[in-house]
Amino acid sequence: MRMISFLLLATVVALNIAHPGNVRRQRKENEFNKGWATFLDDEISEFHDLPLTWALNTTVPAWLKGSLVKNGPARKQFEDDRQYSNYLDSWGKLHKFTFNEEGVTFSGRMIETGNYNKSIKHGEMVPTIALAHIVPNDWTLFEVAEAVVNSYDNTNVMLWKLGPADKNVGMYIATTDYPYVHEIDPDTLAVRHKWGLNQLTDGMSLGSCSHWRREVGTDNSLNFHMMYNPLTLHEEFALYRFGNTWQDREVVGKFVMPHNSIIHMFSNTVNYAVVALYPISMDFWAMANHKMHPFETIKKLDVNCQFYLMDLRDGSVINGFESDDPSLIFGTHHMNAWEQGDEIIVHMATNPWNAMAEYQDIENMLNWQETGGDEADWIMKKVRLNLKTREVVVEEWPNLLDVPMLRTVDFPVINDNYVGIENRYTYGWVSIDYWKQTLVKKDLDDSRNDKTWSRNSHYSGEVFFVPRPDAEAEDDGIVIAIIFDGELEQSYILLLDGQTFEEINHSYLPVNVPFAFHGNWFPELQ
Repeated sequence: MRMISFLLLATVVALNIAHPGNVRRQRKENEFNKGWATFLDDEISEFHDLPLTWALNTTVPAWLKGSLVKNGPARKQFEDDRQYSNYLDSWGKLHKFTFNEEGVTFSGRMIETGNYNKSIKHGEMVPTIALAHIVPNDWTLFEVAEAVVNSYDNTNVMLWKLGPADKNVGMYIATTDYPYVHEIDPDTLAVRHKWGLNQLTDGMSLGSCSHWRREVGTDNSLNFHMMYNPLTLHEEFALYRFGNTWQDREVVGKFVMPHNSIIHMFSNTVNYAVVALYPISMDFWAMANHKMHPFETIKKLDVNCQFYLMDLRDGSVINGFESDDPSLIFGTHHMNAWEQGDEIIVHMATNPWNAMAEYQDIENMLNWQETGGDEADWIMKKVRLNLKTREVVVEEWPNLLDVPMLRTVDFPVINDNYVGIENRYTYGWVSIDYWKQTLVKKDLDDSRNDKTWSRNSHYSGEVFFVPRPDAEAEDDGIVIAIIFDGELEQSYILLLDGQTFEEINHSYLPVNVPFAFHGNWFPELQ
């Protein structure tokens, strides 16, 4: 309530400034971007257990049993003429692909949060806190006040499982970087409950993390909250350890943040949580002057990137790691981290400082002009943190094939059995000019073995690697991707061999899947 009270007070002095209109650019269709706009269309239908048919006369391995659940934006507009200007504001939808002895089935359902249901009931977009401005007309001053009361509850980034791989033990939660989650029924995909910290006992959280982490060798989950301390007027980074439910949690440790930082993801080794504080910040105090749109308050700070290590055994913190390497101005996703002698190794996707706000701007996505570039805007880096000297060494990803895009991978995923320990292979996604998309298998030990998969005007996103049970080789498994065929304007599920990166089979879907973000594999959901 204190947070709401502050925001309500802030709206009293907010300026009712109209957002300047976007300049539309005409995008010329070519062999790479057919059907791209359709890929970004809303798709809100609910359906359950639709059977899929494989297109090729090849055998899908019988050991592939479980469910891939993807989360991502699917609705940017209701019955009125308003819509969100940033794709990240689109309301989330879950798509589930279930594999068992009988074949594979397909389900989908919008994440029906409290605010989403209000918009459905009213037949128009109900004011909420939105990351970016609303078009064609942003919130009025009175609507800003309503948005503050409604707050934000669009958990459209990830589905995570608290507890073990047991359907009857634990909790499935839809997540975002906002400090609330929604408990999800794994069968119906319905929202069961909204969960958040208790402001009276835990304090005021200003943000959290979509990307929960599994503590190595346990069923525990790790995540952080950025807590505002009203006594010191500073933010504190608080790492939590969760058991089987949201209520089953404890604080691992805390440290005072030298400045507010946008932290989309962290990583963990066997013994440490690895946290990067970038010199990119959101000015929460300025949000009232921007219709409560936090992306419009993003700014660069004149400080270095700093790394913190928190010991998972006792909560103690090791700091003093700083780097002025320009690539570390901001990063989205960590591939993995591990301990190696006196060093902590972390691989991470580094991005332009304004990537969160600019890349998902819908006008940019729809009307981007071809640049002729041969690599994406983000770059994977290997960062070495020396525990003794506090030296930070930033290294390029190996690229013996000398193909520029092979170092510009995002959405990096690995064999989850290797989380927190050294891995050799990663699977990722390259997006050049938005619609020139390529899937990549990266060999960190010998990059001459790097492999790619792509088709012109076929669009994907994050893939997921499912290891074969009892496999000895790290890459012995199946890569699952959800692809949109731009020429046919139809989605399909694609299975790739984790070792050869060649197609096993695919199946076109009866319902399209819009551009989604992240997914998880749940072997217990068969």
